[in-house]
Amino acid sequence: MRKLTCYAWGKPGDWEAICVDFDIPAQGASLDEVRRELADAVDTYLDYVSDLPESEQSAFLNRKAPLSLRLRLSLESSIARIFSALRLTSESRGLTRARFLVIPTA
Repeated sequence: MRKLTCYAWGKPGDWEAICVDFDIPAQGASLDEVRRELADAVDTYLDYVSDLPESEQSAFLNRKAPLSLRLRLSLESSIARIFSALRLTSESRGLTRARFLVIPTA
């Protein structure tokens, strides 16, 4: 299975994440928790899709988040990495941002 691109943002106690390759969201209290929750959600989604008839699977396996959201998250993630490398603040409105990959187990 391919690696799936995911983004997370939040602050202590309140994190959100999305897998933009399947438009699947998750919430958690920490970055680690939201990563685990999102990985579990992706695995559950793929298990569900694998039980569908092959004629229906393609639609579910090619369901991406809207392009405008994917572009915005990619840009925000890049800016945060640049600011971090320059040792400038990487927080916007008190939020920390992260980009990570999920490799499904399903």
